[in-house]
Amino acid sequence: MDRRIRLVVIDPYPIFRQGVVQAIARSEDMVLVGEGATAADARRLARESAPDILIMDISIEDGIDATRELSPSGCKVVILTALEDVLTISRALSAGANGYILKGVSSVELLAALRGICAGKPYVTLDLASRLLIEAKGNALVQDPGLSEVLSTRETQVLRHISKGRTNKEIAAELGLKMGTVKYYITQAFKKLNVDNRLQALQVFKKHGCD
Repeated sequence: MDRRIRLVVIDPYPIFRQGVVQAIARSEDMVLVGEGATAADARRLARESAPDILIMDISIEDGIDATRELSPSGCKVVILTALEDVLTISRALSAGANGYILKGVSSVELLAALRGICAGKPYVTLDLASRLLIEAKGNALVQDPGLSEVLSTRETQVLRHISKGRTNKEIAAELGLKMGTVKYYITQAFKKLNVDNRLQALQVFKKHGCD
């Protein structure tokens, strides 16, 4: 019987995904059983390939919901991403992720973490674990931090202008920024809030009393 760890890799960036796939291929105790780029791929492959571990970039659209759905399915969900803000980490862990690892990790560390996770040991990159403990201050790690701890001052300013119905051009003029800079702050804010559009961002913004 093949006792190798069965893995699915979900990442929107083919070049990075292939790097993970190649690392798995070099490991004698692991086997790739599927790869994809979207949350839909993750759901399908979890059903069809019965992986022990599904590695997923939480930045994909619907990533948090997919994690929440797949966690009780029998496979362990491991987040491998560049997102390192406390809000995203907290939401991923709250959704049931068994591991949270930052891109840039060495293949040796990644494979070691996957082995531990398969054996039932949750894993969070060391510096992130330290930050979560500091941010928690005795409270639950999955508690959402305030937006002031997640968003930069500029990102907060831009969202506040969006909440007033202003366009990117109007925001740029108001803050003395270039249009491209405004778009950058919006994109960063969306990533940190794990939202896809202005309406979702404003819902989170208002939920925290920031409107």
